[in-house]
Amino acid sequence: MPARPAIWLLIAAAIAVPASLPVGALVASQPGTPVIYALPYRMPDPQTSWDLELVALNLMNQERVAAGLAPLMPHATIRVAARAHGSDMFAFGYLSHRSRDGRNPEQRVKGLGVRVRMVGENLAYAQDLRAAHEALMASAGHRQNILLPEYRLVGIGVIDGGPLGVVVVQNFSD
Repeated sequence: MPARPAIWLLIAAAIAVPASLPVGALVASQPGTPVIYALPYRMPDPQTSWDLELVALNLMNQERVAAGLAPLMPHATIRVAARAHGSDMFAFGYLSHRSRDGRNPEQRVKGLGVRVRMVGENLAYAQDLRAAHEALMASAGHRQNILLPEYRLVGIGVIDGGPLGVVVVQNFSD
């Protein structure tokens, strides 16, 4: 199994271009523009991690409570969309808000029958969940998604590649 590089991080936000990024981070250049980043690894049979998804939810909700906001409530069907997209990206070695079939986050969530008005998405590929969370919070666009008061629901998919890192998908909705 290949050794994991000391620092690598790839993140993308569906709503805005961040003002500044930590060293080694890449972000989608324009909201709405289909940007695809190649991941350094592919996982032929990627596995989701319920434990890491709970940790991700707790980390986001700690940020929201500290900002005086209500915690996000997990939504099982939105989680299905997040997990499916994360698994596909890790299996095929890409990171993008567009699925391989061309659907965007809103189409993936609403395509499962979820009736919502708005959908946002954060994507991260990092060495571990903590690094992904810290990078998302350091990016203005990602932080905006996590702290947007209008968002009440979240579906989180954490695809655990072990020594190959994690792919994190956070789908937000009202």
